[in-house]
Amino acid sequence: MWRVARQTWIRSSLITKFHHPTSPGPRSMFLRLLSRQITALAVLATASLLTSLLKAEAAESTARPNVLLILTDDQGWGDLGSSGNSIISTPTLDRLAGESVRLNRFYVSPVCAPTRAALLTGRYPERTGVAGVTGRREVMRAAERTMAERFRDAGYATGCFGKWHNGAQMPLHPNGQGFEEFFGFCGGHFNLYDDPLLERNGVPVRTKGYITDVLTDAAIEFLKTPREQPFFCYVPYNAPHGPFQVRQDLFDKYDTGEVSEKTAAVYAMVENIDDNVDRLLNTLEQQGKTNDTIVLFLTDNGPNGKRFNGGMRGAKGSVHEGGCRVPCFIRWPGQIQPKRIEQITAHIDLLPTLAQWCGIPSDDSAALDGQSLVKLIQDGSDPALAERSILTYRPNQSQLEKFGKAAVRTNQYRLTIENAKVALFDMHADPGQETDIAEQHPETTERLKSEIEGYVDAITPSITQARHVPITKQRPTFIPSVDATLTGNPGFADNISWAHGWVDNWTSAADTISWPIDVAESGRYQITLHYVCNAKDVSVSAAIADQDISATLQRFKSESVVRPDWDSQATPRRMLFFGQQSLGMINIAAGQTTLQLKRQQDGQMIELGGVTITSADLPSKKQFHLFLLAGQSNMAGRGKVTPADRVPDPRILMLDRDGNWVPATDPLHFDKSIAGVGLGRGFARRYASEHPDVTVGLVPCAVGGSPIAAWAPGGYHPQTKTHPYDDALRRIQTAMASGTFKGILWHQGESDCKPGLAEAYKSNLTEVMERFRSHVGAKTPILIGGLAQRDTPKWTEHRKRVDQAHREVASELPACAFVESTGLALKSDNTHFDRQSLLEFGHRYAETLADIQAAK
Repeated sequence: MWRVARQTWIRSSLITKFHHPTSPGPRSMFLRLLSRQITALAVLATASLLTSLLKAEAAESTARPNVLLILTDDQGWGDLGSSGNSIISTPTLDRLAGESVRLNRFYVSPVCAPTRAALLTGRYPERTGVAGVTGRREVMRAAERTMAERFRDAGYATGCFGKWHNGAQMPLHPNGQGFEEFFGFCGGHFNLYDDPLLERNGVPVRTKGYITDVLTDAAIEFLKTPREQPFFCYVPYNAPHGPFQVRQDLFDKYDTGEVSEKTAAVYAMVENIDDNVDRLLNTLEQQGKTNDTIVLFLTDNGPNGKRFNGGMRGAKGSVHEGGCRVPCFIRWPGQIQPKRIEQITAHIDLLPTLAQWCGIPSDDSAALDGQSLVKLIQDGSDPALAERSILTYRPNQSQLEKFGKAAVRTNQYRLTIENAKVALFDMHADPGQETDIAEQHPETTERLKSEIEGYVDAITPSITQARHVPITKQRPTFIPSVDATLTGNPGFADNISWAHGWVDNWTSAADTISWPIDVAESGRYQITLHYVCNAKDVSVSAAIADQDISATLQRFKSESVVRPDWDSQATPRRMLFFGQQSLGMINIAAGQTTLQLKRQQDGQMIELGGVTITSADLPSKKQFHLFLLAGQSNMAGRGKVTPADRVPDPRILMLDRDGNWVPATDPLHFDKSIAGVGLGRGFARRYASEHPDVTVGLVPCAVGGSPIAAWAPGGYHPQTKTHPYDDALRRIQTAMASGTFKGILWHQGESDCKPGLAEAYKSNLTEVMERFRSHVGAKTPILIGGLAQRDTPKWTEHRKRVDQAHREVASELPACAFVESTGLALKSDNTHFDRQSLLEFGHRYAETLADIQAAK
């Protein structure tokens, strides 16, 4: 309306005529000249205004919409109030359905991973390599061009928040498939929905709250991020997939005896989803983005159990209507009108549809199986879709080369093939699929059967290819044990060989556990075992091609626990926490090969969660920047170690206890068993980000509780039975064979805040720094951290003296600086900085070093 009114005003302005006096005479002549000038100016002004308005309108018309794509897991067509379910409460989704184009005959794959691959690529899942949900059959090939990659390359900000289930290792990971931001998990399901341990861009994150709420929080953060570019936000919730965990009050609402416990939990989980969709839609409204955002809602397969599903035959896993037909709502206020469409459509259609709406090139459209629904949605019909067929295939999971089960859906018919039996159903006359009419319609049956058989013949080479695990240097590569090939005694615990499962009964030297791997780049790699073993004399070896390494495992005992589930009829599922230990370093050549694990001798059972392969290349000596970490406990670190702290950073190595360069993880130090997160990696991350062409080498030497006297040649620290300075010197010499020292990081002094020690502290500290410099270089920068600034009015004279000594030495020695600790928090012991403060302290050390370097 506003556009039409504006265009009408512009046109009327251009044809407006000015009336002027026509009587002769100088005055009349003057007025005519004046009138012409005014008219010319008016025309110019109007033309200028017109140009501006047309430019504005052109900009407005070419502004691309945002996209919010919401997918739920195992929610069936009938799990909505708008589908006629009188028990469930879904007011937000029901309202969304009323505001949307409702694709009433919308089809997906019968199970999770294939639907996701098809949705993201616009291609049938088997073409992408996806043939199942586990055993690497769920992995989508990295070469597939996903919706996220297309949107990202077109200038969109891209984010995924939830369950991925199409590959976990780079470049199969969401970050490798077009999503700049990923928060969620990559497996097929999750064990614990409360306070879940998720990941953000490859790094574990411990969260608080219920998983659907937590994922929504992250998506809302993305939606609220200020940006000039449009966004593509993909929110694939993992509910109401099992295990059936949800708030008790919601469960109690439905657990009235009218439905089973499982269904009650599902309905409660869906109601929670409804609440979170409401939060997403409200965020768009608050941000003023409702009219600029295409919102799509769909689910990934039929219901995960027998419950209300509109009388359709089949549920999750079935190639019949009830396994594949799901709700799909598309809302774009002001651009598409709410309506109900009966034409058959599918997951493969959403990519070409969104691409057309968002102005994203589809130059490879011939490779897509999906078709754009833009005309269908705009006009309510599209002759080009009238005769289409939608194919569904479930490969044989034990023998992919053999025919599994399949279906073909047209606007009128559904043909199914199960156990070699072909059946045909008229979906208009028989929506419940009760009568097989194949014999009455042999031509239709043969035509549709040939269509699916031809498709299966075409895709079988795709799904039967070897599924090597990609190994890259971008990130550590975790390979779960459930992807392994087992020989001998080992088996999968509880016969479960999918997400969160593990290998047990590994007892014999004759047993092998192996994985096919594909190494992108030759290099030096660390192999880390994730295991449980209640014995201390078990040795394990890892072999890749002609390389072999081994280590004796430290005892790690862990008792499995049963995960919670509201469904008391479900088979209990165990969970197990694994320890980690490096087997050592190994050189691996690029290419496809096999990683094989073996025991060195028979013995007590090892339970295996998987292995991690991490790049640990040593650069040239010039590009390997070394930093000495010396002092006492606050340098060694006593911060609580989280799962994120055990993930190595690219280009940050550490010299381990044995003098080997390994990927740096916390705790860096090994002075005491209570060593935790220190400031070293916080420093190294900041330094590495500012020096992208170098590798950082950390040389941890701090000793908790060590006084300055222990940092003299021959000095001894009885508490740890070490010689701090002599030990550090030996490690310095080892490190210098590989790299070049660029800094000395020092934090110490608490042990010397005493009578008889504080007075000599300054001179002793000066001597320690000069001794270090005599070995690592006279101009090597020195960074001295301040004592914790707590209760400063109550400081003793001795603590004040040590603090002052730090500041004076930092100002008097060349290329030396003091690092303030103001504002950093202590743990409850009132002595050690907490984890977050130590990370911040490390950043301050890096910033201070940058100031020293800038001043040279």
